[in-house]
Amino acid sequence: MFRLLSIFFVFNLISLGVLASEKYCLKKETSKPIVINIFGESYQNKDDKRAFLNGLNKISQSFKAGNKIRIVTHKNENAKIQIDQCVPGCPKKDFLDKLIDTNCSVQVAKKDMVIFKNRYSKIIKSELARGGNEYSVIDHLFSLDNYYRGRNLSNQKTYIFHSLLPYNVDPNDKNSFNKNFVQITQNFDLSEISLPDVTFINPNRSKNTLQFWDDLKLDGNESGLQVNFQTKVID
Repeated sequence: MFRLLSIFFVFNLISLGVLASEKYCLKKETSKPIVINIFGESYQNKDDKRAFLNGLNKISQSFKAGNKIRIVTHKNENAKIQIDQCVPGCPKKDFLDKLIDTNCSVQVAKKDMVIFKNRYSKIIKSELARGGNEYSVIDHLFSLDNYYRGRNLSNQKTYIFHSLLPYNVDPNDKNSFNKNFVQITQNFDLSEISLPDVTFINPNRSKNTLQFWDDLKLDGNESGLQVNFQTKVID
């Protein structure tokens, strides 16, 4: 009996959590969900971290009450949904409407917003702390492709935060890319790599980084990389 009660209690907690995250949602046709993918490991230097935060801050400023927000973090080939909820906040109403419709409590919404911001900030700090950890940039691309395979991206706003730097390179030193180039060309069939129709926000734009990805195309050889990255600068 105790075990059954425990299961029932946990189930109710999960149900309440789902309801709490959905109660602020706008109708689907009102706004598209905002999906942010973060590859924290890829941010190895201060300039790229600053570019990441600048872009993320601009996007975060566009969040409005009722917007569906999903934060997905990627580590190697694994993706994890960290946040999947609507931004807390009550719709604007005049005085009489507030008296009649009491479904949304402004005070409760404010408290939920504090919780949302704290959780959001904690995730960003955690991702930045992973910057510099060893990773495979190719595994990151596979993770992105695996996560979005079969998903419809036309019904959401998708943002990808990745520096597009391979591990342990200095973007200002062309020779530092050589080790990654050799490892990648020897261990991966680059022609098998594909990407969903997404845009990378504020990636590293050094000439050496751009040249690295161009070199992986192997001068147009059929065994080379077939990917063309879509990028956008938000600052």
